[in-house]
Amino acid sequence: MKISNILTCAIVSILAAGCVKNNTSSTDGKTKVDQLAILKQQSEQNNSFVVDAKKQLLQLVGDKHFDSYITKHGILNCKGDSNQSSCVLNFYLKEFYKLKYDIQLKRVVEENQAEHNLELKKITPTDVNVKNYCQWSADFIEAVYTNDINNITQSYQTLFKMSVQDLAALKAKILKDNYSHFLIDENPSILQEMRSDFMEKCLSSPKDNIINYNNIFR
Repeated sequence: MKISNILTCAIVSILAAGCVKNNTSSTDGKTKVDQLAILKQQSEQNNSFVVDAKKQLLQLVGDKHFDSYITKHGILNCKGDSNQSSCVLNFYLKEFYKLKYDIQLKRVVEENQAEHNLELKKITPTDVNVKNYCQWSADFIEAVYTNDINNITQSYQTLFKMSVQDLAALKAKILKDNYSHFLIDENPSILQEMRSDFMEKCLSSPKDNIINYNNIFR
């Protein structure tokens, strides 16, 4: 036989073997899909507990990857079990609580990391830093009294590391100060006196007067 014929035969054989392998893989995949569909149908039929457990797990995994997830994690082991519905129910519940625990653990780790990052960004309460933040606190409070929205949201909220909730609480507290609002409306220059009084109190007791002190200083 010519060498060219031998090579042709070899190539054809390799391609044929590849086709057989691909067909086998495709068949196995289809078989698993069919088995899973039958298993879900049989275990869910007239069994609200299995249906509810499946819905819970589905919310965590998502519809798109659900079938591949449960197949990968062994739900087909329940096929042929003497109590198939109970086996599927236990599978769904076990996977749900495992994922829920992992999600909660991840959230705790992320929150701890966020707190750690915040701690690293804190500054030392030197005289200069305290004085600066007392002055900025006075500016911040004045901005709230005069409803200077731009400075509040674009400058002070970030400078003082305040959340939306923190800012809302500060605004609510100042809005309740009807007497000061009355004085400011009658005589806007009263704000300077209020600043002087605040600065005196702030420098003598920074922790009690600097806005959001605990998130700024070590």
